[in-house]
Amino acid sequence: MYSTAFSSLPPSFTEGKRDQFLAKAALLSLYEVFAAIPDPRSRHGRRYDLPFLLTCLTAALLCNANHSEAVAQWCRDHQPLLRVLFPDRQFLQPTGALYRWLLPRLEAKSVEAVLSCWVRSTLVAVLDEPIALDGKVVRGARTQDQSAPHLLSFRTHHSQETLFQTRVDDKTNEIPVAGRVLPTIVQPGRIYTADALHTQVNWMQVVHDNNAFTVLTVKGNQPTLLQDLSTYFADSHAHCIVAETWDRRRGRVEHRSIRVSSEMNAYLNPSWPHIRQVAELTRIVTSKTGETIEIVYLITDLSAASASPMRLLEVVRGHWSIENGSHYVRDVTFCEDRSQVRTATAPQIWATFRNLTITLIHRTGTSQIAATRRLFSHHPVLAFRCFFQRRFPQQ
Repeated sequence: MYSTAFSSLPPSFTEGKRDQFLAKAALLSLYEVFAAIPDPRSRHGRRYDLPFLLTCLTAALLCNANHSEAVAQWCRDHQPLLRVLFPDRQFLQPTGALYRWLLPRLEAKSVEAVLSCWVRSTLVAVLDEPIALDGKVVRGARTQDQSAPHLLSFRTHHSQETLFQTRVDDKTNEIPVAGRVLPTIVQPGRIYTADALHTQVNWMQVVHDNNAFTVLTVKGNQPTLLQDLSTYFADSHAHCIVAETWDRRRGRVEHRSIRVSSEMNAYLNPSWPHIRQVAELTRIVTSKTGETIEIVYLITDLSAASASPMRLLEVVRGHWSIENGSHYVRDVTFCEDRSQVRTATAPQIWATFRNLTITLIHRTGTSQIAATRRLFSHHPVLAFRCFFQRRFPQQ
């Protein structure tokens, strides 16, 4: 095998030492970063340290295992490989029951914070790549006594790396949660995209205060703004800059055209102080079943000099990668909505490690998640390479 065995790690961290450890996250492998996650177990009778268990969990997810018993079976089936990687360990066969007991007891905020720190420190995304935020409900975790967890994720458009995920409390919604999270993970200068729910003055202010930018869709939750934009673009004399794209794929032709203007800034700025451009986006899709036309309106705090109409088309289209490349993949490929895991924080923890798995696969240079997992299931050594990779922050 091409790599060396895993080294032993410190058993625990104080809060100060954990912060110092994570400060050099870009220099650490994923296995080493797992050591910064607080272990809720007593040291008495502990057979497996937490980094080992989380490494096996992630490796099994990479190799097409979708639930705790499949993870345990994967460990049993790959004893020779684990013996090579962990030569100093006496026990190498964690059970499904252990994972079912352990995962609900992990502190979700700590797990998210540690993994987010590592992903952001080792980010593959180029410096101007936008970040999408969107929520997903883990429907399979709904019970008679509790609603299904609602998880809000931040994810890059093209490299498709999940930067952070957090749970939205049942008593609130995504809007205040996104405003609280953004300052903790923001990367100044990037564009943050969101659906129409986040088309709020307060969201634009938070983004502006953190030296970032946003592109938002305007729908019925902002009726006055929607009416103003539709009236302006209905005027044949409106001054606009135009761009368009054509996409032909699988018998389907999509024509996307955008009209962008800065002429409404003075009118809108008293109530929307950070708007620098508005746009009308028209999608015409032609297929065997007929033709559909959709018109949506956009606002952004990007100036005309920093975002051309073609750039806005690219950003708006890229936003939906979070639906197609993350939420859909978790449901279909990882069977998230069919999962019966419901105890405490376990549904969120599982979602976090699914996000991590998808991020690791994209970092290998492929977007074929299901095919890559099948490949890794036959060649698990390839999956373990993800744990040894050390990346350095972009300059």
